[in-house]
Amino acid sequence: MQSNITQAKRILFVISEDWYFMSHRLFLAKYAISQGYEVSLITKVTIHKNEIASYGIHLVDWPIRRRSANIFSESKSIFTLLNVIKNLKPDIIHSVGLKPILYGAICAKICKIPVRIFAFAGLGYVFSSSQLLARVIRPIIIIMMKFLLNNKYSTLIMQNTDDQNIFLQQNIVLKSQISIIRGAGVDLKLFSLSKNITQPPIVLLPARLLRDKGIEDFVKSAIILKEDGFNARFVIAGREDPSNPEAIDKASLNKWRESNLIELWGHIDDMVGAFQKASIVCLPSFREGLPKALLEAASCGKPIVAYDVPGCREVVIDKVNGFLVEFKNIIGLSDAIKQLLLNNSLRYSMGNEGRKLVIKHFSQEEIAKQTELLWRSKLEALNN
Repeated sequence: MQSNITQAKRILFVISEDWYFMSHRLFLAKYAISQGYEVSLITKVTIHKNEIASYGIHLVDWPIRRRSANIFSESKSIFTLLNVIKNLKPDIIHSVGLKPILYGAICAKICKIPVRIFAFAGLGYVFSSSQLLARVIRPIIIIMMKFLLNNKYSTLIMQNTDDQNIFLQQNIVLKSQISIIRGAGVDLKLFSLSKNITQPPIVLLPARLLRDKGIEDFVKSAIILKEDGFNARFVIAGREDPSNPEAIDKASLNKWRESNLIELWGHIDDMVGAFQKASIVCLPSFREGLPKALLEAASCGKPIVAYDVPGCREVVIDKVNGFLVEFKNIIGLSDAIKQLLLNNSLRYSMGNEGRKLVIKHFSQEEIAKQTELLWRSKLEALNN
């Protein structure tokens, strides 16, 4: 029996690209429908139109580009979103990612949407990069967020306490406006426990080809281990992202390919298969919200090596289900991988601990329940 609070309540997800919705928010949308919500999604539609619609989700194509700064195209994106909100009249708007959050906040403010949920999947390039562009944009974004998000209607979802503390230190919002919900959750049945006996062992980095994902540090560690005589395959599974300021240049990618030092698998649809082939998963990222790839790896029973940075330390308990290494310590990174390459029983025991951690805290069912409870509490508050 459905609660009256969710009876016929309308929720609009605002997400920049449909592939991200499919990988990170589809289960949440399906769960919302099961709880009596009417669900709509505005996103840039590519190849997932029919599948999304098949779940009973009202889909609207959104002409948005993540990296665009063209005032005309961005104005078009805002006005499209504004018209969709005016027509749908959602009770809840749930935006994910910086640009959807800012544009969603503008339109929700104009349309007086009563419940505004803004989910930060990490703080991204603007907050994490030391590049000049990021340093120039950062104070502007902070001012915009203070104006748009600091109100009684807005609730921010953060994936870790480090990100929360940055927002509090910058006085962007009040602590009472922030809820910590750790990630998007993992399909425990799909990403199931597996032990790999592939020889030589595979050390897998699952991420886009960006500097701030630690790609270059991974390559340096691979060089050290190869020179030490380790017969292992070092693999990067992830798409190129040439529009991202942190993108690895083509010359470096070609050099690695030609040297046969690194295997570049590109984008992988079957990440379950990729994790099952791997013996160790390594993500020396500079900063994360809460890396779904590491949760999926842990769910598959893979030991993890990562830097001790925000996001990664939410998934990896040092010396329990993997190793947390001092940031930018290349020797420490290679030593951690070395320990796991030399010790099969350690790999398996750490992998088992990772699986237990995900079952306890990070199932997609648990995350969906936490999120729906947040929606419900905000809707109930309107009546008080």
